[in-house]
Amino acid sequence: MGRSPQNSIVGILLLLIQLSGGATQPAAAVRVDEAVRLQHAGKNREALRALRDLLPELRISVDRATLARALAAATDAALALGEYQDALLEADEAFTLHQQLGQKADAAWDLNAAGLANLYLGRYDAALERYGRALALDRASTDGDGEVTRLNNIGNVHFIQGRYADALLMYQDALHGLDRTTPRSRERLRKMTVSNLAALSQRLGADEHALDFYAQLASEETMQPSEEAQLLVNQGALCRRLGDPVKALELYQSEQQLFTRAGHRDGEIGAWRNIGIVYALDLVDYGRALHAFNVGLELAHASANRRGETQARLYRGELLRRMGRQTDADRDLHAALDAAVGGGLVEEQWKARYSMGLVRQSQGDRRGARDAFELAIAAIESVRSDLRTPALRSEFLADKRDVYDALIWLRAHEQPVVIADLFRLIEQSRSRAWQDRLQANAPPPSLGAVQTKVPPGTLLLEYWTGSAGMALLWISHDADGLVTRDALPTDAAAIQELAGSVSRSDSGWRTASATVGNMLLGALPRRSDRQALWIVADGPLYVVPFEALTVPASTDLVIERFDVAYLPSAAFLLRAHTPSPWSWTWPWQRQLVAFANPTPAPLYPLETRPLPALRHATEEVQRIARALGGAADLHMGADARKAWVRDGRLRSVPVVHFATHAVADTRDPDRSRILLAPPVPDGPADYLFLREIYDLDLTHVGLVTLSACDTERGKIVRGEGVEGFSRALLAAGASSAVTTMWDISDQPGAEFMAQFYFQLAKGQSKAGALRQAKLAFLHSGLAWAHPYYWAAYVLTGDASDTLPRVVPWRVLALAVLACILLISVAATARRSTTLRRTRG
Repeated sequence: MGRSPQNSIVGILLLLIQLSGGATQPAAAVRVDEAVRLQHAGKNREALRALRDLLPELRISVDRATLARALAAATDAALALGEYQDALLEADEAFTLHQQLGQKADAAWDLNAAGLANLYLGRYDAALERYGRALALDRASTDGDGEVTRLNNIGNVHFIQGRYADALLMYQDALHGLDRTTPRSRERLRKMTVSNLAALSQRLGADEHALDFYAQLASEETMQPSEEAQLLVNQGALCRRLGDPVKALELYQSEQQLFTRAGHRDGEIGAWRNIGIVYALDLVDYGRALHAFNVGLELAHASANRRGETQARLYRGELLRRMGRQTDADRDLHAALDAAVGGGLVEEQWKARYSMGLVRQSQGDRRGARDAFELAIAAIESVRSDLRTPALRSEFLADKRDVYDALIWLRAHEQPVVIADLFRLIEQSRSRAWQDRLQANAPPPSLGAVQTKVPPGTLLLEYWTGSAGMALLWISHDADGLVTRDALPTDAAAIQELAGSVSRSDSGWRTASATVGNMLLGALPRRSDRQALWIVADGPLYVVPFEALTVPASTDLVIERFDVAYLPSAAFLLRAHTPSPWSWTWPWQRQLVAFANPTPAPLYPLETRPLPALRHATEEVQRIARALGGAADLHMGADARKAWVRDGRLRSVPVVHFATHAVADTRDPDRSRILLAPPVPDGPADYLFLREIYDLDLTHVGLVTLSACDTERGKIVRGEGVEGFSRALLAAGASSAVTTMWDISDQPGAEFMAQFYFQLAKGQSKAGALRQAKLAFLHSGLAWAHPYYWAAYVLTGDASDTLPRVVPWRVLALAVLACILLISVAATARRSTTLRRTRG
C-alpha cells in the first residue's frame, strides 16, 4: 500500500504555517499543489514531469518542507508509473528531509515508499528493512494508520516469498491494531487487512475461510482504487477455483481498468497476467491468453518490475507448452526460473520446475522430467516446513498435488519400478497435515518399516489416483507389488453409481459392485491365506464401501471373505502406541462410557432441518453395556452433556460410544459436529465440534463408535483426504473408530450395534466383530440384507486388536465359594488331625 491521502492535507497545513512566517516561496508551493492535484486525478505522468521540473529550484532554496513534500509526491507518481529506481532515490531524499524537520510520520511514509520500490524491484530483504524502520517510526509517533499499513506490507513480503506463517502473524497483528487507527481510515484499513487474510487463505487452499473473510468486506466505505482492484484480484481467483471462470474474467477486467485508471503499474501487470490465466486454463483461448501475457511482460520489462516479469514469463512459458511450442516454452521457463531463484520467489520456482518437467516429458526426456519434478517438490516441501501449525498446513498441498501426481505416474512406469521409493512418494502426497498430528515433521514412512507392521494373512492396499490413471501398491508382511491402470472416462461414473446405489438402497447395486470390484481388485494376487484387507483410499475412492464390492471372478462380496479396515495413511501403523497390557479386567473397572439420545433442545442454532427422535438410542447403549460387562458410565437424555466429554473421563476407557445426531459439514470441517444435550435446562443445544475432538485426550481408548449419520463424511481436501470424525479421533489418541458413510436408520442401527458389541465381547477383533455383524445382516433374509443397512459402518485404525474381556461376577462368586470350600476343607482336616493326636 502507498502513502496515505491524509498526508497531502498535513503538508498543506505545514505549508500555510510556513507561509505565515514568510519562510517559503509561494510560487513553488502553488506549483507543488497543482502537481499533487494532477496526481490525485490519475495524471501521474504530467504530475511527475511538473514536479521534476520544480525540484532543481527547490533544492537550492531554503524551503526544506516544500522540497520534502515535492519529493514525496514525485515518489508516489514514480511508483505508480513503474519508475521504481527513481522512486527509490526520491523517497530516500524525502526521508532525510523529513527526519531533519522532525516529521516522523512523514518520514515513515517515505520509508514505506522505498519499501514498495524495493518490493517491485525484487529486493525483498531491502523492502523488509525499510518497512521495519517505518514501523518503528510509526510506533514512536503513535501513528496507528501507519502501523497497520506497515504490518500489512511486511506481511505481503513474507507472502510473496512463501513465508505464510510469518505473513499470517503480521496480518493478525494488523487486525488487532485497528483500534489505534483514526476513525476516518479505520474501515479502509480493516478492508485491506481482511482482504490480505482472504488472499492468504486462498494461497493455502482454504477457500471456505477465504469466503468468510470476503463476507466481512461488505461495507459502504470504499477502499482506494488500487486496494479495491486488489480485492477484485482475490475474488477472481476464488471464482476460478470454485468453477466460475466467466465471472473471474469479468472481475479481472474490472481490476485491470481500476489499476490503469489509478496509474498503478504493478497492479496493471498482475491484471493482465490474471486475464491471461483465465483465457489459457479455463476458456482455452490461447490467442487472447498469449496477448495478455505479452502485454503484462512488456509493462513489467518497461518498469523493471522483476516479479511481474518473472510471472509473465512463467505463465507464458506454460501457455507455449500447451500450444506445443516446446522450445519457446523452455526458453521462457528457464528465464522465469533464473529470475525466481535470484529473487527468492519460492512459489514461482516450483511452478517453473513443474512446467519444465512437463516439457521434458513431452520430449521423451524421462530423466530430465523426473529431476525437474523432484526439485519442484523440494521447493514445495521447503515452504510447507515453514508452516508451523496444522491449521495452516491443512489444505496447503491441495493445489500442489499435480506436481506429486506427475512424479508418481512417471515413476510408476519406470523400468524397473522401485516400489519402496514409489511408496514413500505416495505417502508424501497424502494426509500430511493429519500425519503431522500423529508425529510432527516426521519423514514419510518407509516401505520396510510398514511391512513389519502388516501381520501375516493381511494385505495392505495403498491406492493413488490421478488424472492420468490409478496405481495400487499391495503390501503384505513378506511381499509387495504394483498395479497401474490408465484412467477411463467411465471410471468416475461407475464409482459414483456404486456409492449412490448402495447409499440409496437401490436394487441394482450388484452390477455396480461387480464393475468397481473388477476395477479396484481385479489385478490383486490370488492367495488363499488372506483374511484381512487394510485399505488406504485416495481421491474418488473415499466414497467406496469396499466391503460391498464383488470379489473378481466370483459372486462373493469382499465382506464375505475378508475383515476390512481403513487407514488415512500407512503412517498410522508406525505411530507411537502402547496397547493395553491386560487381556482381562475386573467387573468393577470401567469398560464403557456412552452418550445417548440427548434431551431435545428448544433451539438448534446451526440446524436447518428438523431432527428425528432417537427412540432406540437409549436401549442401544443399555444393550451394549450388558454385552460388554464391567462398569458402564452412561450419560443419557439431559445428562448427555459436552462437559462430560471434555473433563478427562474418556481417558483410558476401552470403549466410548455416541448414539446421537451428527452433522458432517462438507464445506467447512470446523463446523462438523455431534449434537449433545443443552448445558442448562431449556437452553440451546450443545455441540462437540470436529476441531474440539482433536484436543480431547483419548490416550489408551481402544474404540470410539459414532452411531450417528454421516460421521465418516466431510470435506474432501485434495492431497489430504476426508476431514471427518475418524481422523480427529485417531489424532486425539484413540486406537480405532467406527463411523458411518451415509445416513443410518434408528432401529436397524441399534440392532447392528448390538450384534457388533456382542461379537466384541466374545473376544473377536474389532474388524472381525464388525464383519460378523455385517454378515448377520447380509444373510438375514430381511430387508436389512441390503448394503444400505450395513455397509455404511466402517472401521478406521487398529483392526486386529481385541477389547479386554471382563471377568464375570459369577466367576468371581464361584472363585469365592471355591476358596471358602477349600478353607472349610482345610479347617476340617486340621480339626481331624488334632482329634487324632489328642486321642493318641
